[in-house]
Amino acid sequence: MGIWTFFALCVVCGCALEAYRAYVKSKTARGGDVAKLEARIAALEGDGNLEERVRTLEAIVTDPKFQLDHELKQLRE
Repeated sequence: MGIWTFFALCVVCGCALEAYRAYVKSKTARGGDVAKLEARIAALEGDGNLEERVRTLEAIVTDPKFQLDHELKQLRE
């Protein structure tokens, strides 16, 4: 095995190792984020607060005055 073959093999192994480390790091970070989001959703659903928020937002969005204000704002821009 020549020196260049050894050097190329070291570079390929180093790149593969760093790719694996990045994969493991991203996998563990996503797992933590998912757990936090699930806990937040459970807390909102448990209080009934989420349903109330959605109803309020639906009332705002379906309100004709809101739509008119939104259209006027777009025309001004």
